[in-house]
Amino acid sequence: MPSQRIRAGAVRLTAAVVLAAQLPVAVAQTSRADLADLVRRQAAQIEKLEQRVEALESRDRQADAGAGVQPDSGKTAAAPQADTDPRSVADLQDEVDELKQRTVQVDWSSGSPKFTSADDEFTFQPLGRIQYDFGTTSGSSYDGAGVGDRNISGTEFRRLRLGVQGQLTDPILYKVELDFANSDIGVRDAYIATQKDFALGQGVVYLGNKFADRSLDGRTSSKYIWFLDRNAVADAISPESGYYNMGTSAEFYGDDDWHLSLGVSKGSLGGSDNDSDNLTVLSRGHFNPLVTDNSMLHVGAWGFYEDFSRGKQPKLTDNLRFASHFNDNVRVYGDTVEQPETSTGYGFELAGLTGPVAASAEYGRREIDSRVAADTDYDAYSAQIGYSLTGEAFGYSTKNGVWSAPDIADPVTDGGWGAWQVMARYDALDYENSGNYAGGTGHGTTLGLSWYLNNYTRFMLNWINWDTHNRVPIVGDPGDREFIGSDDGNTVSARAQVIF
Repeated sequence: MPSQRIRAGAVRLTAAVVLAAQLPVAVAQTSRADLADLVRRQAAQIEKLEQRVEALESRDRQADAGAGVQPDSGKTAAAPQADTDPRSVADLQDEVDELKQRTVQVDWSSGSPKFTSADDEFTFQPLGRIQYDFGTTSGSSYDGAGVGDRNISGTEFRRLRLGVQGQLTDPILYKVELDFANSDIGVRDAYIATQKDFALGQGVVYLGNKFADRSLDGRTSSKYIWFLDRNAVADAISPESGYYNMGTSAEFYGDDDWHLSLGVSKGSLGGSDNDSDNLTVLSRGHFNPLVTDNSMLHVGAWGFYEDFSRGKQPKLTDNLRFASHFNDNVRVYGDTVEQPETSTGYGFELAGLTGPVAASAEYGRREIDSRVAADTDYDAYSAQIGYSLTGEAFGYSTKNGVWSAPDIADPVTDGGWGAWQVMARYDALDYENSGNYAGGTGHGTTLGLSWYLNNYTRFMLNWINWDTHNRVPIVGDPGDREFIGSDDGNTVSARAQVIF
């Protein structure tokens, strides 16, 4: 019965959450060899029982035929040996079936064990993401001489995530992912979903907190973005809800060459419950007019609309880091908008790849309407190009219209060189589109190098030459950290990444 399956699924999800909490211990105590040995022992037990069933069935066939005289010898055939096992063939067959039902399939192909029940209804897979970054900035005019310091160096865990995902029962999916970076626990993806196949493709509906579908670089997972940080379009042309949609969303996938999504958010994680939440409606779509074995062309567009709550959003100040994530001082600041009423954002995407070469360009714009002052808007641009030194094509998903992992032809773990990629990117941001607001501007050029040792390990190195011009002080900071005026410098950042 469906209700029984859903109740069984709920029990399984409870077990999944408990297992997720104990994940570090489980990983430490259980090796791939242990799991493989368990599967082999179960298979051997099944084989022995099946042989026993075959022997009993053979005995019964001989007993039915009776003890006759062999025509070629004239001798009476010997009666079959008596079987002392009191179990019948049916009993042994039941044992075989029961043991098969208890056998769990384990798949290691994606880097972490994916457990699947014997009936293929329930799946459970632990997830992990470790990104350890280093950053150093030099050349800034703000060197600590009474006006703060932009020339700083340091390291940080940019992301330190653990989670689980899987299927409760067909067609109910789940995912829970937590981030422990920056000495804080943050919820990332946390949703349940249902999926259904239609004539044109697959449809999935999500309920909860889900990674939002907005811009090419913005929708690409941090595991697979080309550089340590996303581009200016993804970071700057964003609703106040940020990179996650707290509410409901739906995605529809065509015949592996287009998709369309729609999300509605009326809530936020960790927000106050004293005022109404902002309403955000977000949509994105992409189409691949060209897809071959080694080439593709991508065209995409997206947009969002926000309706701000008076109590929850009394003012709005946009700003953007323009060097590495570690350096919080290198920012471009927009002016403060008092009593924002609505916001509209949109963007366009163009990308392509052929063989070892890939490139993309994005443009985005956000327009903000105020209840008490003049309206304002701002723009961001970005373009990037990459080349694979070892010949592999850059990874790309025609289903979601995003960059993905490359296929590592010769991993280091097999004695090869892994995959090497070189990239370049240009970003520009302009908060000064309206004469009523003294917003800042910034542009930067980034050169990058990526080394994929295998499907799970990656090292990255970025060099950024940046230029900022701020016209307003940092809101809420003391005057000695205003960083007003023109400034430029260089930032070198690196990352060690392990994912599963």
